[in-house]
Amino acid sequence: MLRTASTIALALTLAGCMTFRTTELWHDVNSDGSNKPFMTVQIENSGWYLFDCIPLVCGNPAKPNGNSSRWFSNTVTLQNNLAVLDGIMEEYGADTLSNLDSRETDDFYYFFILYRRACHTSAVLFRDGDQK
Repeated sequence: MLRTASTIALALTLAGCMTFRTTELWHDVNSDGSNKPFMTVQIENSGWYLFDCIPLVCGNPAKPNGNSSRWFSNTVTLQNNLAVLDGIMEEYGADTLSNLDSRETDDFYYFFILYRRACHTSAVLFRDGDQK
């Protein structure tokens, strides 16, 4: 029994995560001439909930891509994803963004007892055309 509980705790710890990915590809994005698209960003924050309302373990927005989780704290929000996006824009020197898209997904497991929720955000970043 203890072994099963330890396995479940380990799985939940690894399951709540805050990640972002970047790529230099963008599609169907027009430039106004002064700013050029240079990067697409995808952000995901996920977590596990008991009965779809009590947060068990969620991604840590303070450490995206850091393999860090927050216990009993609801961090799966659009606000946290946008805060991470602001940090990415600052880090990479982006001036503006386009094609901002956010959505939330919910999945249920184990007879509606455990729920997995994820908040996804993506955007194309622009910076001044004179920068490299």
